[in-house]
Amino acid sequence: MIKMTHNIYLIATKSILFLFAAFAAVGQQFQTGDLLFQVGSSSGMNDAIATATGQETHIPYTHVGIIYVENDTVFVIEATSPEVTKTLLDAFLLRSAHVDGKPVVTVRRLIEEYREIIPQAIVRAKSLLGKPYDYIFSPDNDAYYCSELVLVSFLNRHGEPIFETISMNFRDADGNLPAFWIEHFEKHNAEIPENRPGSNPVDLSKSDKIEIVKIQTK
Repeated sequence: MIKMTHNIYLIATKSILFLFAAFAAVGQQFQTGDLLFQVGSSSGMNDAIATATGQETHIPYTHVGIIYVENDTVFVIEATSPEVTKTLLDAFLLRSAHVDGKPVVTVRRLIEEYREIIPQAIVRAKSLLGKPYDYIFSPDNDAYYCSELVLVSFLNRHGEPIFETISMNFRDADGNLPAFWIEHFEKHNAEIPENRPGSNPVDLSKSDKIEIVKIQTK
């Protein structure tokens, strides 16, 4: 198992036991349009995201991707460095943190009333393949970070995102700005977009427009 903080390990262990049992149970297969929420393996970026968005009662997801099933092969369309890409599911899962040998990943699906938008959402997501990763978390630069890709892909019939934005936060639980973020935005010659509209995997995972699903695996 990779190194995880004590709190993250406890949250993951207590919160995902049901999911891991569901993965082994007879359930539904992955469907195009499902959202895959991931706690990534330890890295400077992942740790900073987890610190800023993780809470005591929620798994500190650091990444999210969109399931795309093509000819019985499961891919994940995701915005990750250096660009928006289509990744084999197995490769995606290998990048996850693991608890007891299992990836810290959950699957959520749009509730029934929103599923009609999935085909067009996939068209939009695929049209962004090859676009650069958004290192400065800006909505106006034609680059995309993981949850931003989901927001701009899943639109209603009026062309509006079905998922709401939140005020972005880069501070830790004590209200301090980690050195990682200061150095990161200085490197990219950009201001830290604190309190500007945006998104993150943790808040996105709590949307009432999606629900957890059981997945049958081999």
